Amino acid sequence: MQKETKNILAVLSAAFMSFVGILTETSLNVTFPTMMRQFHVSLDTIQWTTTGYLLAIAIIMICSSYLNDRFTAKQLFVVACLGFMVGSVISAVAPSFPVLLLGRLISALGAGLSTPLMFNLVTEIMPRAKWGVYMGIAGLVIAMAPTLGPAFGGVTTFYLNWRWIFVIVTIITLVVFLAGIFVVGQYHQQVKNSFDWLSFIILSAAFITLTVGVNQISSGLGNPLFWLLLVVTAILLGLFVKRAKSSSKKMLDLAVFKQKSFIFGALAYFLLQFNNIGISFVLPNYIQIVGKQSSLIGGLVLLPGSIIAGLLNPYFGSLYDKVGG
Repeated sequence: MQKETKNILAVLSAAFMSFVGILTETSLNVTFPTMMRQFHVSLDTIQWTTTGYLLAIAIIMICSSYLNDRFTAKQLFVVACLGFMVGSVISAVAPSFPVLLLGRLISALGAGLSTPLMFNLVTEIMPRAKWGVYMGIAGLVIAMAPTLGPAFGGVTTFYLNWRWIFVIVTIITLVVFLAGIFVVGQYHQQVKNSFDWLSFIILSAAFITLTVGVNQISSGLGNPLFWLLLVVTAILLGLFVKRAKSSSKKMLDLAVFKQKSFIFGALAYFLLQFNNIGISFVLPNYIQIVGKQSSLIGGLVLLPGSIIAGLLNPYFGSLYDKVGG
């Protein structure tokens, strides 16, 4: 197999792994009314199958730079696939909500590792002149998966049941794993640096308090717990920045925040994903709970937009190569 073809297949393997990981973020949104009845929990509780999953992904992504230096791409790919499959199987057979949530948190290992791996492979093994095209493919994954999720979840729940969502993604992941293990390799010398556990714990705690705090908005802005958790988050972030400046261990390079282009680009991307994932949560549930429609209708309502957005991403990537940002 030619090296370039093998490299393309390696990027695609990580991309498909990332796709199934992101797909399950929003595919469960359509199933919330059904699972609320089955597990006898509220919407605020059941939504932690998505919120907790995303939170775990964010915490894992904190370590992506260290993990990329410490382990080979193949090792990360194997752990991502196995972790996702184990978590999905647990979720598929979960007899109660706590077991379901446990499975989701284990599954987060797959998405948390595979998405940074996908972008690392693009910049590490693909020609610089083609970064835009392959970043466009990565963008297709990021754009299509969250909005295809409700359609996938809605159709699966309507014709089968929500447990089949995890069965299907496990089968897909197994196929990706068997294909990718032969093309994903080692692309740079591994560096055995020590891990900054204190910074990791501080930043993880900040993410947790921020997430739990934002979820308190449902009780109104006058909720004192909301403001308390935001203050705790600010303190933790301040401690992290202070340690990052004084420690020789660099979990995250804060120097990038000195660049205005990075700050505004990151902010724009955050707001875009906030809208994208937020709408994919609100609309399917509104259509089912308020509109009294089926999970099939709730899922399919987002399908047209996701197809259009996904198909245009590689084209926008090629425009980047031709005319620049």
